[in-house]
Amino acid sequence: MKSLSLHTTDPLALRYLMTETIFGMDEPTVPGVAPRFSYYGGNKRNYLFLTHETRYEWMSESALEAFAKTLAALKLSVDDVAVLNVGKLPAVPVKSDLIAFFSPKVVVTLGAALPWDATDGLTVFEAHSFDEMLVDAEKKRLFWATIKTLLV
Repeated sequence: MKSLSLHTTDPLALRYLMTETIFGMDEPTVPGVAPRFSYYGGNKRNYLFLTHETRYEWMSESALEAFAKTLAALKLSVDDVAVLNVGKLPAVPVKSDLIAFFSPKVVVTLGAALPWDATDGLTVFEAHSFDEMLVDAEKKRLFWATIKTLLV
């Protein structure tokens, strides 16, 4: 009986043959080059909100209005926070870049998947998008109950 040899350097064939990660590597960073992000708000109080909207720049008009009213109820303004729409970025940013750029005290995800493990010391609140909360009173109630304790 003949044994088959599976030696290849073809990248397409290797992709199908090797389906498990052999070793992982962090994304390379260029020393001295600080990341830049286009965001909504002034980030004066270092509260970072992550959204994932592909149709809007930040959020829908009704969601932005509700967001502004929520901030006002917390005695905050848009100048106090930063809203980053990861749905408009070519790649999800790595945690170290977000921390270096925003220096967040608290990260709130509004319908966005958290791009890193939430169990490493940074305060993170994973919530539904404002559009979802506008149509579901229970989601809105849970959000309010938590957010008013985090952003004070």
